[in-house]
Amino acid sequence: MSQIGDVWREAAAKWSEVSGQVADEHWDLPTNCGDWTVRDLVDHAMHWQAMGGSVFGAGTTPGDDWATIEPKLSAALDDPSNLEGVAEQMGGMPKQQVVGFVIGDLVLHSRDLARAIGADDTLPAGAVQATLMGLQRVPEEMLRGETMFGPPIAVGDDASTQDQLLAFSGRQP
Repeated sequence: MSQIGDVWREAAAKWSEVSGQVADEHWDLPTNCGDWTVRDLVDHAMHWQAMGGSVFGAGTTPGDDWATIEPKLSAALDDPSNLEGVAEQMGGMPKQQVVGFVIGDLVLHSRDLARAIGADDTLPAGAVQATLMGLQRVPEEMLRGETMFGPPIAVGDDASTQDQLLAFSGRQP
């Protein structure tokens, strides 16, 4: 197993836990992600996990569901050769950077989904730490704006790592 695969699986387990609680009455609820509903958020997360799977040789494509994506992407991340090189389909971004975004997207949207449906929004500590460390290394111009995160929110020095991540991503802890 790869360490990065373990971090992704930690995030994936939380996604499975929360998304497994989505009921019919939840799909049209608002989320804290702009004007997205729960359905929009789930569709977005699955799109990016499937795209990640295609980058890492998992054989997934946008439109695949979680039951298809999860085992294939998990297996693909265990082969270190799948993380070498660049992702041409993502503008030549290094695959090591893509995997960080795939993990971060799943971690943050697990929390967003949990908040929207009233589920436990406690995130896995290892995935939170890895995501925060990774995002702090990305140039601000890539992170902030309409497509990713809003401005960071100030939190105290004693804030938990989860609250630091949420605040860094422009989410209210």
